Amino acid sequence: MALSQKQRKFVEEYLICWCGAEAARRAGYSARGHSAWTNGYRQLKSDDVQALIRQRIAEKAMAADEVLLRLAEQARGEQEAYLREDGTVDLGRLLADGKGHLVKATKWDRMGNLLIEFYDAQAALALLGRHLGLLKDQVEHSGPNGGPIPVKGYVTVSPDDWDAEAP
Repeated sequence: MALSQKQRKFVEEYLICWCGAEAARRAGYSARGHSAWTNGYRQLKSDDVQALIRQRIAEKAMAADEVLLRLAEQARGEQEAYLREDGTVDLGRLLADGKGHLVKATKWDRMGNLLIEFYDAQAALALLGRHLGLLKDQVEHSGPNGGPIPVKGYVTVSPDDWDAEAP
């Protein structure tokens, strides 16, 4: 079954707000004796609507390769190609080249200058190092001379002895 224009609008709104009731309101579903929650619930139960939601999420999802590529660009400091000699950034060229993901934040200072903050290359390197297994967050415990930790004095206590005083 093909989806109506209103159902397609519902899916687009749902992917923005992730709330069925709000998406139903935004898509123009009138109450007609049903609450927005009921209308949203009915739409989300539709197999066709669910299929379109899954399709749209798959279209927008970022693959692992893309994540690694973006981290590699940050780690390599590819933003340097857009730095001018006077210390400013050619933001127009950076965005035109599709490198806007290198920018972490922008703001204006009191003098009216645009300040651009880039993602930290060292943080990107650390994430890539972990992914590649070069950096591991693990703690190893060992006993004397690097051997196992000796455990002595196991005490077996039965439930009957729980209330008894320790020797």
